[in-house]
Amino acid sequence: MLAVALLGLGAPRARAQDLPPSTSGLLGPAEIAEVVVDSPGKTKHGTISSYAQLGVGDTVDDVELKKVERRLLSTGLFQDVRVRTEPLPDGRVRLHLEVKDKASWVVAPTVALSSANTGGGLLYAENNLAGRAKKLAAAAQVSTGESGIFVGYLDPLVFGLPQLKFSLEGQLRSDRVDEYLPGASQDDPAIVRRTRLNSASLAGELGFILFERVRAAAKYRLASIDAQSPDAEKPVTEQAFSVGPSMRDTSLRFMVGLDSRQTLHAVTEGLNLEGSYEVSVPGVWSEFRYRKFGILYRQGLRFFSENNLVLRGELSVGKDLPFHQELVMGGGTLRGFQYRQFRGDTRLTFTAEYHFPLFSIKSLAFRGVGFSDTGLIAFRELPQGGTLRDANGRVIRGYLPESKSGLDNATVAQGVGAGLRLYLSNVVLPLLGVDVAYGVNSGQVRVYLVAGVTPS
Repeated sequence: MLAVALLGLGAPRARAQDLPPSTSGLLGPAEIAEVVVDSPGKTKHGTISSYAQLGVGDTVDDVELKKVERRLLSTGLFQDVRVRTEPLPDGRVRLHLEVKDKASWVVAPTVALSSANTGGGLLYAENNLAGRAKKLAAAAQVSTGESGIFVGYLDPLVFGLPQLKFSLEGQLRSDRVDEYLPGASQDDPAIVRRTRLNSASLAGELGFILFERVRAAAKYRLASIDAQSPDAEKPVTEQAFSVGPSMRDTSLRFMVGLDSRQTLHAVTEGLNLEGSYEVSVPGVWSEFRYRKFGILYRQGLRFFSENNLVLRGELSVGKDLPFHQELVMGGGTLRGFQYRQFRGDTRLTFTAEYHFPLFSIKSLAFRGVGFSDTGLIAFRELPQGGTLRDANGRVIRGYLPESKSGLDNATVAQGVGAGLRLYLSNVVLPLLGVDVAYGVNSGQVRVYLVAGVTPS
């Protein structure tokens, strides 16, 4: 689904001498008598206070002051944050929140340069709409793999509450879906079928956060799916998805998990564990019947102040997945291989990235990254005749003749490599990322480039 995906982890870490002392060194807990916000930028004082989560009558100490500073920095809205207290004659304190905004909006190119997906477009993104931390993005992109228009809106402070989030996104999209001969060891994998899928969708999500770490969300998505006839010049011309009237794909997705991650000056720390369940049945106004289950693990570890080990593992399992909902692997999800080279209904992936500083030129920071991507994907059980149909007999997935089912026929692939990230400390979005990946199975080297942000 088209969404604004940011490459990298945020702004570069400021040098210690650039930041003033953070806290005032309280001798013990003290009651807050007044909150003073010093923000010369566009961010509203109420927004800053909402993220700080401290108010008049609350008790504060040095530990809590550090937490407030981290909360504000992790929003990505501010270059610098200073949190301090001022003692008052009655023994209470005045809390000072001093922040310096980043440039919140950007008009940037979107560039995709990878195997089987090359193109670009233009994006407008506002990360602090009206000074209230609301986010708006609109993008248009034309590429060989996928083209379309995307609009997204996120309110991370519904009614001024950091515990409540709402998002709305819509897209018009045209996908060129290539299917390859199975196997990860091919030097130049052959395309055996090419199908054009057109879609329009609208989705809304409401999320809740409890105790700053426990997250739950529900997402409702409505889409229209239309397929064209397969490319007659490719070996397989049987339909992967029925050509005819567009079909309505509606789903309801639930997610619950633990998320303690914070990104502070390009370094992510903390743990994220979550489980998800997505269902598409006539009961949610869909013409399809399928299910998806997922378990996601993400963790960031800081080393030597500015070094960062980022880990990500995911297990996804689908049942009766139509062609457009099938799990894929390759390209950005498995560097070193063709874009969406592998397909299945069961997927297990693990990625490890080590980010480290190289050098800075004023506000522009250069960071290196070394990575390893590993993935397993398979069809658990294919239907008889190699065709999955809906209740009306329409083909919603026609499998290739070479497709095999069972975990013993799973594709296991690995890519390793290195890359470069560029950031501006006073802008909310990174500028450029480039990765060079080596496919261990195939022995091929592939380059992936993303400029600004990309609809993907």
